[in-house]
Amino acid sequence: MILTEFPNLNWLKAQAEEGFASRRTWSGERLPVKGWPNVILNVTSGNMVRDNIRGPLSIFTNLKGESHVEVDDRRIVVKEGTYFLTNHDQYYTLAIDKGQKAETFNIHFGEYFVDQVYSSLNKDGDLLMEDEFRRPPEHIEFHNRLAYRDDAMQAILVEIKNRPSPNALWLEEKLYDLVRHLLTVEKKVRQMETNIPSVKASTRSEILRRLLLVTDYIYGHMDADLALETLAGIACLSKFHFLRLFKLAFQKTPYQFITEARIKEARRLLMKTKSEVQEIGRAVGFENTPSFSRMFFNHLGVYPTDLRRKS
Repeated sequence: MILTEFPNLNWLKAQAEEGFASRRTWSGERLPVKGWPNVILNVTSGNMVRDNIRGPLSIFTNLKGESHVEVDDRRIVVKEGTYFLTNHDQYYTLAIDKGQKAETFNIHFGEYFVDQVYSSLNKDGDLLMEDEFRRPPEHIEFHNRLAYRDDAMQAILVEIKNRPSPNALWLEEKLYDLVRHLLTVEKKVRQMETNIPSVKASTRSEILRRLLLVTDYIYGHMDADLALETLAGIACLSKFHFLRLFKLAFQKTPYQFITEARIKEARRLLMKTKSEVQEIGRAVGFENTPSFSRMFFNHLGVYPTDLRRKS
């Protein structure tokens, strides 16, 4: 279902804690089973805090403006073009600052929806038939991380957004496609662990978790002076140890990663906003327009003004 206003907070908290045992939606409709249903919250709001909600696996993203998500004592800035993932049974807080307005497109996946998609992709037909009526699968854990919506994800969101009153079957198929994409991306993230030198899998996992804290910070602060000491401090590593591990995990240096992220965001702003080129350059961390234009051309083979004119 797609909602254009947030459900009553106290009602939602109570339902989430009880696993939607009443099998009722906010509007009173009957749910087919207990547990979270698939819900998309396409809400335009401002000056809002929805705190400490026990959620399902969820995507937090905005079509316009920015919001903040807090999970496990982390506060994540979710800007346009990015998304943040939380896992089943994690408590989250969603906020939009006073004086700000955002159009959310947050997706809360239904109970075991993601796990059943994963199972369908990783078992042959005979095994699927054997497991069909047994206990539900264990919940899949994703890395809590901030990332850019790539073209594939963006295309699915646009399809859903642009289809008024979508048929339930059609919507479920689109959410299936979205989960498949998320699983593909998560597989690539997990493969990064194999690039980290350590005997213990738990150590590799912890190092990757720390490095993802750094990329979260980068995406939220691209206009800032992102010094090596600052980034290493976020990862709680010495700066040269951090530099080595980051390059091994991401197959690029922090400088290369930041530059690519800045160019990607600049491209989005050029195509989606009417801001001046120099304003966009400053917004993504370039000190002056000539250096921004040169770097943009080096990466995309076209200057910012030419890209905007063509688009």
